[in-house]
Amino acid sequence: MSRSSLHAALRGASRLALDTSVVIAAGDAADPRQPCARWLLDEVESGRFTFTVISTLTVAEALVPAVGASFEEGVAAQTALRNFPHLTIAPLDFDIAVEVAHVRGATKLKMPDAIVLGTAIAHHVEAIVHADDAWVTKAKPYAGMLKLIYLGDHCP
Repeated sequence: MSRSSLHAALRGASRLALDTSVVIAAGDAADPRQPCARWLLDEVESGRFTFTVISTLTVAEALVPAVGASFEEGVAAQTALRNFPHLTIAPLDFDIAVEVAHVRGATKLKMPDAIVLGTAIAHHVEAIVHADDAWVTKAKPYAGMLKLIYLGDHCP
């Protein structure tokens, strides 16, 4: 599998959501999925999708490694996320919280995963890319509503 298979899986999707695991994989040189995750973020940055969303929870989780490394890395990572082109950072508001409750009840996903998926659903995306194998089975009730694209199916 390769970036070309990920590209094919994304065909037809103009509204996209990203799970935290994809953002973290893009910044982790030790992660074998990094090339695909970086390619995907490059596609977002270039404006390939008309809308791409992540949750504020994703921001918090993605900043942990940089903030833990140093103040300077934390500030640089925060600035990069805040200014990332063509990326919407969605706050967790009441309507999204209601969607999250439905997702959590239907899937038994952990709350952070339910927040990410609920955010995607609330923003009417066509696809969400994730790198969490628990989603493969637990998130199936939502497979008819949006494409659930597992990064592990496309990148080692």
